[in-house]
Amino acid sequence: MEQRSFGSAVRVSVLGAGCARVGSISNPVPLRETEATLKAAIEAGINVFDTADIYGQGDSERTLGRLLRRDRDRMFIITKVGHDLARYAAAIRIAKPLLRIVAQSRSDTQSVVLQARTRAISQNFYTPRLRGAIEGSRRRLGLDQLDALLLHSPSLETLRNPEIHDFLAELLDSGQAARVGASVESLAEVEAALTMPAITMLQIPVVVANELSDTVALEQIRWRKIGVFVRGVLSGSVAGARPLREAVRAAIAPDFVTAAIIGVSTRRHLNELLSAVS
Repeated sequence: MEQRSFGSAVRVSVLGAGCARVGSISNPVPLRETEATLKAAIEAGINVFDTADIYGQGDSERTLGRLLRRDRDRMFIITKVGHDLARYAAAIRIAKPLLRIVAQSRSDTQSVVLQARTRAISQNFYTPRLRGAIEGSRRRLGLDQLDALLLHSPSLETLRNPEIHDFLAELLDSGQAARVGASVESLAEVEAALTMPAITMLQIPVVVANELSDTVALEQIRWRKIGVFVRGVLSGSVAGARPLREAVRAAIAPDFVTAAIIGVSTRRHLNELLSAVS
């Protein structure tokens, strides 16, 4: 598979596996099957795996941690922090097998379960909380040093906060993360993220990537060799009626895009994505 580089010659596959639904209550695919699909992705040359501490109540990171023990040299893990799970989220994880069965058997029950999960999540970029979250991610992934740590959908205020700037620099200096950055939602947030000297990565919706052409922000991205990872490639009006193959190829066409992150749960979907970049 084609690879592209960013930063200090980091090379990653142009297609990355999104792991937001790994271990999720709403995912009907058994975790064992999902794990087998991720193994197949590694064998196919995908080395980028995108997760977060809250995905699957931590089970997404735990699953990738198991794969890392076998394929450390073939995996580049991006994880994200900045959201808190309520205290009862631990109970959700314990009851997950039963909740998944109930949620999938009745649509009305599924809605209630998913709403409860959503209410269990809140943003928290207080630096002591972030330190604890990062320690948890390192433990679940089994890594002393994270490959890449991103702030998870921070506000403009958070992105402009000098304390957050210093915190990201501290992560690099301490060796807790090899690379830091932000997963943002808008062009204004891209511009705010670029005020942080430490960042070498951005994760953005593909629609925002399309807005970057001929901007000062793109000039900075190129000059600083910042990795740009696009998401939302197959969602909503982005793909529309466009075939999957065309949507994926359009997403990775810009030379400043490092990789496209697309959720992968089944072998069939993986094969479709692989055919799009072959």
